Amino acid sequence: MRVLIVSKTHMPHGQCCMGGLTFEGESIRLVMQDGHYPPDNTDLTPGHIYNMQFVPKHSTKPPHIEDVLVQAYTLHGALEKPMLEFVKELGVSIWNGGPDELFDGKLQWTDSGSGYINEEEIPAQSVGFWVPDQPLRKSIYYEKVRYSCNLRGAWYSLPYIGYDEPVEVIPAGTLIRVSLARWWDQNGTTELRCPLQLSGWYNL
Repeated sequence: MRVLIVSKTHMPHGQCCMGGLTFEGESIRLVMQDGHYPPDNTDLTPGHIYNMQFVPKHSTKPPHIEDVLVQAYTLHGALEKPMLEFVKELGVSIWNGGPDELFDGKLQWTDSGSGYINEEEIPAQSVGFWVPDQPLRKSIYYEKVRYSCNLRGAWYSLPYIGYDEPVEVIPAGTLIRVSLARWWDQNGTTELRCPLQLSGWYNL
């Protein structure tokens, strides 16, 4: 099956999370045969297309239903058209508007503007594409990059976890990849949550 690599994001322990999109419009997250995520120095590259064999990984908790076990892959080529055009051709759903539109509208927000879901309302997926209707601006918070926007007087902020060099502004109308982190609690002070993250952007 042909798979386009659409994102590469940081993970602990020298691993990375590789997001893929099949030519049937299915989002997948790549796990190697040994059950680990790819290493930082993987030869899998965003923007490249691979002929890939994989099987579903069934031991995942919703909304992280996209994990697959990769059995083999070979390079097919590179995407030669804008990512937004390609996604639309496949009929993949795209969220449009403000951050409150993301993940079926089931996100909750902290006082500081960080998004998350909890076990009370779980969306149908943990990754997706978004076209914001206003620019997202870079800021540094505790030495980490975040992108923020203001909606109806409230600030919304997404941590950036991708490998590409951060830009100062992501313009309105840009196709963006967003995801939900794995379930965790903040040292027992919160319920289990999946925080909202910004994985990357396309064709700036």
